[in-house]
Amino acid sequence: MSKDFFINQQKEQQDIEKLYQLIKDDGWVDGKTIIVVCSPEYSSIICQILCHRLSYLNNYVPMDLEFLEMPYPGGEEFTDKQYERHINSFAKRVAGWVNPRKLLFVDSGVLRGQNFTTLKRVMNQYMFPELMKYACVYKQADSIFEPDYCVETFDFEKDGGLTFWWEDPNNPYWGW
Repeated sequence: MSKDFFINQQKEQQDIEKLYQLIKDDGWVDGKTIIVVCSPEYSSIICQILCHRLSYLNNYVPMDLEFLEMPYPGGEEFTDKQYERHINSFAKRVAGWVNPRKLLFVDSGVLRGQNFTTLKRVMNQYMFPELMKYACVYKQADSIFEPDYCVETFDFEKDGGLTFWWEDPNNPYWGW
């Protein structure tokens, strides 16, 4: 397949605003919520905007951010066991905070859903599930994970693979 579900700069900006509105309207996020930037190389733009847009909840101080690397689809960065150990290390660290805080995990896109499924399963062993929510801007229709907040679902077979305007077209991880 050589088709892209291409996200241009204007669409990305509009969809980040829609994600912000979904999160704001839900009312779950408060001034002590930490935004966890999942896949920082893909989600930093989104999370930076959210941490500033939601700052009204924190006396206009940008929300705290934590960063969590996630493996690329088909990438060799982590084996399943290594990824689980990586998430366990992260979970132990945040669960060890004196005052538990809400965590909003944000990724630009949830493709197959395996990363978020593992993340949620491991995090639920360390923290109360009601202290965590998951968000993405784009979700592949056949994903095994259903985030709490999502702006748009796309069909890989019909629409193509998720590709952002700022991506290197020679990215070796994407086969579309």
